[in-house]
This record gives sequence, structure tokens and C-alpha cells, in this order.
Amino acid sequence: MEMLPLIQVVPEMDLAIDPVTGSIGGAIGGGVLVTLDDVNVEIDKIEEAADELINSLDPTTAPVGAYAGRAGSYVTAGKQTNFVYGFLIGLLLLVAILPILAKMGVL
Repeated sequence: MEMLPLIQVVPEMDLAIDPVTGSIGGAIGGGVLVTLDDVNVEIDKIEEAADELINSLDPTTAPVGAYAGRAGSYVTAGKQTNFVYGFLIGLLLLVAILPILAKMGVL
């Protein structure tokens, strides 16, 4: 495997990125070595949240941290939300149309 050179991201702080692994770390240039373990932990949390967001687009999946057997909860939540919105919009239309029907003599 060919070793690619490190790409300096912030030359003032001697930070470099390894193009093979995508990890950021300190480069030995000015003698200062910076550990970015905390940054990598936070990046992992963000990646996990992004994966959860992408997985939430599939209604048959279960949310992360949910109890076993909760697959399809997004489908149930979507049906309930659509039912409530449909009821509220229908009620609003009925209330808006009632004066018109009364004025026409239908009611």
C-alpha cells in the first residue's frame, strides 16, 4: 500500500489530515503534538446523530435507544399525525362553509 503524504490543515498549529483514514492529528513539525481524541469523540457523536436522522426516513426502522419490538413506530406516528391534521383541516373547512350554507338557505 502506498503511503500518501499528510495534508496540513492548520500549519500554525501543525495539524494534518491523513487522506487514507480521514483522521486529523498533530504533525511533528514545530515540536508540538496535539491530541484530538476529544474532537474525534464529538465527531463520532455527530455521525451517530446523522445516521439516526437518515434512518428515520425509513418508516420501518426503530429509533436508536428504543425498546425491542418498536420497529415501525414511525409508521404509527405518521398515521396518527395525518389523522389529526385531516380532522383539524376538515373541521376548519366545515366551520368556514357553515355561514355560506346558512346564507344560501341549505341549513
